[in-house]
Amino acid sequence: MSIRKSLSSGILYTGITRYSGVLVSIVIGAILARLLTPAEFGVVALVTVFISFFNLLTDVGIGPAVIQNKKLTDEDVQSIFLLCILLGLVLTFLFFFSATLIASFYENKDLIPLIRLLSLTVFFSSLRIVPNALLLKKLKFKQIGFVTITVQLFSGILAIVLAYKGFSYYSLVFKSIFDSFITFVILFKLSPVKLILYLRKSALNKIIHFSSFQFLFNFINYFSRNTDNLLIGKFLSPVSLGFYDKSYQLMMMPVQNLTHVITPVLHPVLSEFQNDKLRILNAYTKVVRLLATIGFPISVFLYFTASEIILILYGVQWEKSIPVFKILALTVGIQMVLSSSGSIFQAINRTDLLFYSGAISAVFMVGGISYGIFIEKSLEGVGFGLIVAFLINFFQGFYILIKFALKGSVLYFFKSFLFPITTSIIIWLCLLSFQSIKIDNLYISLLGKIVISFSVFLLVNFFNKNNRNLALDFLKNRRAF
Repeated sequence: MSIRKSLSSGILYTGITRYSGVLVSIVIGAILARLLTPAEFGVVALVTVFISFFNLLTDVGIGPAVIQNKKLTDEDVQSIFLLCILLGLVLTFLFFFSATLIASFYENKDLIPLIRLLSLTVFFSSLRIVPNALLLKKLKFKQIGFVTITVQLFSGILAIVLAYKGFSYYSLVFKSIFDSFITFVILFKLSPVKLILYLRKSALNKIIHFSSFQFLFNFINYFSRNTDNLLIGKFLSPVSLGFYDKSYQLMMMPVQNLTHVITPVLHPVLSEFQNDKLRILNAYTKVVRLLATIGFPISVFLYFTASEIILILYGVQWEKSIPVFKILALTVGIQMVLSSSGSIFQAINRTDLLFYSGAISAVFMVGGISYGIFIEKSLEGVGFGLIVAFLINFFQGFYILIKFALKGSVLYFFKSFLFPITTSIIIWLCLLSFQSIKIDNLYISLLGKIVISFSVFLLVNFFNKNNRNLALDFLKNRRAF
């Protein structure tokens, strides 16, 4: 199958899943935001930081390595699955018994039972790594999408019922446990792996180089991405973390549900052409242009609609989230484009360069977050620090990818962003003019900004020949990629 057909099919099913997930997440999130307080969300956010870390340790880059290596036998996969089980057991127990230490760090004993319950998610998450990777390797995006949206819907309903019954933040805890357990059960049924009781050294040798650098990247990326939650919860307050976490999660919705329609497909598909770098570069340049064309205008739109979105979705009790959300919104476009680069490093077997770029990125991310907390001492300061960090990492990340990994022209690649930037500036000026009109009704104000943004976006793109042809080809399913 060609790159075009594989990407188009994968994007279609992943897109259906993601966009369905957006609707489900928004509805469930809006209901929970009215049943639970910012402080309750903040408590769970404290623990979630550590869950993410232990989940990272269970993976150690195994999932992408299984996808990338085309020479793994059934016996190799069985050994790798056993490794995941063993790692999961060890790390689950470590997380369980670290409850007291983590609670002491935050000086909050209420965290102890939460941590011990959530240790179950670490184990189930480790069990699903290999089955999920095998489905991705076989390009079974439709099946994975069905599992994702089904579990998301039922776990959300469970959380709402529990929150309504007065379970407080435990409703979010049981949601996470349900998510991880049911997801594993379904994925394992779709892609069963025979359990063996011995590890084959030859199997581990086949993935060690790829997975080790992937793990190192994931490790430093975890700390750079979660330093904000760690430091805000410690040096500001759990309530501040609740406001920040809600803003950040809302900001990440377009990143996760638009970018991740494409990026999960890139690695499995492009790994089939891992020795043809020019072909990958050409395909990826089109993907980047598409992401930038959508993402940069979304950043502008979210900046100007921050008040309407938060107040309509979550209510006035979340009003303090608005300033930091406006700032974080400006990073959406950059993150949408930049987050796709990791899949390309993986597809061409250069996780070593992915790690080096990630190490540089981590320095600027932690620096930006630290600036906001220790110098500005405010959530807005953290937001400004992150904007600077993302801008720097945008340039260094793509320079390493294009110049050293794909051996292409950096200048030609960056020219892909000229039109999306121009479009965003035009939308910015139009919304700035509209905002000067005083409109008290939130719904009318939001509707007006949607109409203006969408109309300008369509009009500007229609007059761009390349984008017009790309859109027509995509709709006709001919030559979009």
